[in-house]
Amino acid sequence: MLMKRTQLYLDHETWQLARLQAQAEGTTLSDILRRSLKVYVEKKPKKHTKKSRREFLAWLDEFHKKYPAPPGTPTDLSTNLDYYLYHEPYLKGQKK
Repeated sequence: MLMKRTQLYLDHETWQLARLQAQAEGTTLSDILRRSLKVYVEKKPKKHTKKSRREFLAWLDEFHKKYPAPPGTPTDLSTNLDYYLYHEPYLKGQKK
């Protein structure tokens, strides 16, 4: 099994309890901590953070209703960003 090395800071009481448990089971402190963390993580309910396309588009629509673009905002802002940021006149597809 591939493992990642990590470092933890434990208060003395937690460290002592884990160390004593490891001694009682004849195993290592690392093993006790790995198993304990695994049990804790697996018990936590998993939140589904991935939104569907429909939910995202609904959120985006609400966002645009709440924060509309100011009057006069160019409609080609994302495609001609350099022009609007740096006032560099250019024709699309041509360089200076």
